[in-house]
Amino acid sequence: MFNRAIKTVLILVLAAPHSLCSTLAEDNGVQFRAVVSQYDAGNYDRAKHLAESLIAGHPRNLTAHYLLGNICVKLNQIAQAEAAYKDCLRGAKNSPEAIYARKALQQISNQRRMRAVQSPALAAAPAFPMAGMNHSADEKIQEETARLLQESKDRIAIKKRSFDDHVAQIKQDQSQAMYNAPRGRRGAFYRQDYQNQVKTDAQGRIDKLTKEFEREKSDITQACQKRIDELTEYEHNIESRGMRR
Repeated sequence: MFNRAIKTVLILVLAAPHSLCSTLAEDNGVQFRAVVSQYDAGNYDRAKHLAESLIAGHPRNLTAHYLLGNICVKLNQIAQAEAAYKDCLRGAKNSPEAIYARKALQQISNQRRMRAVQSPALAAAPAFPMAGMNHSADEKIQEETARLLQESKDRIAIKKRSFDDHVAQIKQDQSQAMYNAPRGRRGAFYRQDYQNQVKTDAQGRIDKLTKEFEREKSDITQACQKRIDELTEYEHNIESRGMRR
């Protein structure tokens, strides 16, 4: 279900590496859960108020904007929903929130096109579900997307821990080498030259590790997005064939 996708995004953010959550206050998890709890209970007005309060305190929090978009869809406040989803796109383009938001905006756009070609009598009832509405194919896509995103984020987190460990070891080796530099009045020039070389070598190793980590992270993200796109296309093709029958 779509609300399960909301919970998954919440879990992804709360379980993300510290660097991803460094700007969030310690009590944000409680605030997120309060929004989701009200959403699950169908108290959309209350959920919207809580989401807006969360955004007021943390305007760059993409998850809060995404949740607000879903809530506004439930309230049939489509213009506000679009604005909230678009706010998600101002962050990292491959973040879970941005990926979900793009799909939600596409659904809204598709819905508009469908209603434009229908008669006024039919236009009152959506032909396809928009973001936040129940639909088996859409639910399947959302749930599998959430799983793929979690898998991708877990793999990146493992790579990040390994990267951090290697960088820490390099810095430790650098500190030890700096400490072991020659001392004494005669060795002052050589000591400085030695320390500069130690710093240069250490930074070169860190730069190489950073480049390798960024490449691996990009490969994981792109592979995940490719699988999501293939899944979405597959499900939509099945849905289209079913409708033609």
